Amino acid sequence: MADKIYDVIIIGSGPAGMTASIYCVRKGLDTLIIGKEVGGQVAKSAEIENYLGFGSSTGQELTQNFHEHVKSFENIKHIHDVLVKKIEQNDDKFTAITEENQYEAKSLIIASGRKPRKLGIPGEEEFRNKGVSYCETCDAPLFKDKKTAVIGGGNSGLEAVMSLVDICPKVYLLEYAKELNADKILQDKIKKLDNVEIITNAETTEIVGDKFVTGLKYKDRGSGEEKEIELKGVFIEIGWKPSIDFDNISPKNDKNEIIVDKQCRTDIDGLFAAGDITDIGYWQIIIAAGEGAKAALSAYDYISKNK
Repeated sequence: MADKIYDVIIIGSGPAGMTASIYCVRKGLDTLIIGKEVGGQVAKSAEIENYLGFGSSTGQELTQNFHEHVKSFENIKHIHDVLVKKIEQNDDKFTAITEENQYEAKSLIIASGRKPRKLGIPGEEEFRNKGVSYCETCDAPLFKDKKTAVIGGGNSGLEAVMSLVDICPKVYLLEYAKELNADKILQDKIKKLDNVEIITNAETTEIVGDKFVTGLKYKDRGSGEEKEIELKGVFIEIGWKPSIDFDNISPKNDKNEIIVDKQCRTDIDGLFAAGDITDIGYWQIIIAAGEGAKAALSAYDYISKNK
């Protein structure tokens, strides 16, 4: 049994979770926020230009600003680098269970964000951290003066390319579809770079290597021809999926996103969700922060009515 019962537990330390924690504590709620990684996806973003009031910023800079803001509220208890393994509902209480402890609260806000999708091809797991990466912000410096490839033609893929072009002699960008689907402004930047080769309509079939990555294989989806590229690093940027493996109680849609109403309420009393793990769409930092605020206010209304 937990030592105490909080008013609200927030799972996730990204923009939604951190914003929710500030709104909760300002409403006088006894608040606990549990997060595996401060900043979530934001911390892995290279350049951010669309968060109002900050101009151009890196993901790490914005994450640091968020974190310092949260830490300025002494009444927020923040547990870092801890993964919630399971949540339970017992009568009118919720329990968040980690590897070593369990925590109880009158209400629960799930704001655990998303995690990288995997290709599911031979060599991907074998060479993870041996040339295969899902975070160019973290690992790009390791590939200085080496040929690399980025898999994925969305915004995250093109942002990864932008991080690599200044340190790598050659960067291949492979996209499964016939066209890139990133924002036009990013596409325009990429297409002007001499050391970037864009390969569309390409199905990556295998990552090859010995002790470390030495190349990748792909199939031209038009001709069916199998091809291989020699390189040292592969950055997989094919999107994200909800990071809610611990959640077996909230309602989900066919994309495994938590279904919420306009007030971030699920159909379980006292259980709320915010940010990229919900079905609201438009995965943006500013939207996640706003949804976190709404979830906190909804949690406050719920607790106030059930005193």
